[in-house]
Amino acid sequence: MLDNIENIIRSSYVYTTANYFFFIYGLTLFGLYFSGVLLAIKGIRRTKRKSTFLQVGDIVSATDIPSVTLIAPAYNEGLTIIENVKSLLSIQYPYYEFILVNDGSKDDSLEKLIKEFDLERNDASFIQQPIPTASVNYIYKSRNKKYAHLTVIDKNNGGRADALNAGINFANTELVVCTDADCIIEQDAILKMVRPYLEANEKEIVACGGGIGIANDSVVKNGVLKELKLPDSIVPMVQVVEYIRAFLLGRMAWGEINGLMLVSGAFGMYPRKRVIQVGGFNPRTVGEDLELCIRLRTHMEDLNIPYKVVYLPETLCWTEGPPDYDILIKQRDRWARGLWETMSLHKKLFFNPRYRYMGILYYPYWLFFEFGAPIVEFLGILLIIFFGIFGLINWPMAVLLFFLIYGIGCLFSTTAIFLYVKNFDHYTRPKQVVELLLAAYLEPFLYHPVLVYGQMKGYYKKLFNIKSGWGTMTRKGFKISKS
Repeated sequence: MLDNIENIIRSSYVYTTANYFFFIYGLTLFGLYFSGVLLAIKGIRRTKRKSTFLQVGDIVSATDIPSVTLIAPAYNEGLTIIENVKSLLSIQYPYYEFILVNDGSKDDSLEKLIKEFDLERNDASFIQQPIPTASVNYIYKSRNKKYAHLTVIDKNNGGRADALNAGINFANTELVVCTDADCIIEQDAILKMVRPYLEANEKEIVACGGGIGIANDSVVKNGVLKELKLPDSIVPMVQVVEYIRAFLLGRMAWGEINGLMLVSGAFGMYPRKRVIQVGGFNPRTVGEDLELCIRLRTHMEDLNIPYKVVYLPETLCWTEGPPDYDILIKQRDRWARGLWETMSLHKKLFFNPRYRYMGILYYPYWLFFEFGAPIVEFLGILLIIFFGIFGLINWPMAVLLFFLIYGIGCLFSTTAIFLYVKNFDHYTRPKQVVELLLAAYLEPFLYHPVLVYGQMKGYYKKLFNIKSGWGTMTRKGFKISKS
């Protein structure tokens, strides 16, 4: 049998096919990334030009701007819940409500909220539920006029998507912003996020997302990010680079051609009417943010209504990234399962001309290069092992090819870092830029293999129907400044 395997491996057909496949796949990916750089540069310039015409101050003073509800689910966030709520209450916007959904927490989250914000319990039977959710127990409103725009919904546990749906049911504003209770949002973030909705004329905005930043080891005071620092350890440090590259070169580029299929669950704005029409977030997937965005796009295509999904390149929301490899693997395992579930739920889009570019280009890209990339990398490693065992690898050429690919990857990361540093004020000190570049150059060795492992672990669970939920995302918490 081993002789047969060796004959198959040594056959020119298998060897040639494998080489051509990986060459074409890699070349296509390089072409897409290069196009992404050009589109991102164009998008950043366009966004900066447009922002000069409609300033944040103009939006604050306007009387015809849309009303907004910020919705944040919380589960066992007692350690940081008060600081997080204060942060979300400090956001600047004239017509603004904040709904915190306590999703059946088993800790003292609710008790702390009641005490800190002087909450009064009210009956919840009056809530209209266009989107079915787990049962709501009570609605809490503050007796203190200072917190008049705060509502706390206490419900039985149903998961993040279910909690967001409960908040959407209760909201009565034109727009809803979905976030997480442990996120730090820039105080003028909603003022900036609402701008595309005010500028929209020919196309309806069905989703708008802002940049997400990693703020591990940064300093927070009164719920506001006071000092942004680069993380102390390598895992979250590389995530800073990964997020800069993914948001600036990925989502910015796709947004330029209206091909954006994902608005981050950490900070996304939607028209409440459209979200209710499509049935809200899907609680049966752990990738609810991606799935909702694709479903909204599909809905608009079915209605034949011109629409856009918008991305704002400026970082408007800060979150704590996984601090170590164990938590990182759990996160990427979950993301991979969510991607698998979403691709499966919307397989009707695959090369379906009825859905135009979304069916012909955007969905296939996600299937081949977002979903498929970890599989291709894993197969590539296996083939290198097999070809090496049977002496079919030209090692000098292989080493040369490795350094070529490594150099191209570093070039894209370097471009993203310098675009970010040039256009935004977050990492301006030379030492920070050097640290980011060092993290980018170490990423392929210290970070990316773990990423692929986490993704393949998620695919393995889906392939063999191994049940797994969100997993425990243990966080250290931001540094809280008392002074």
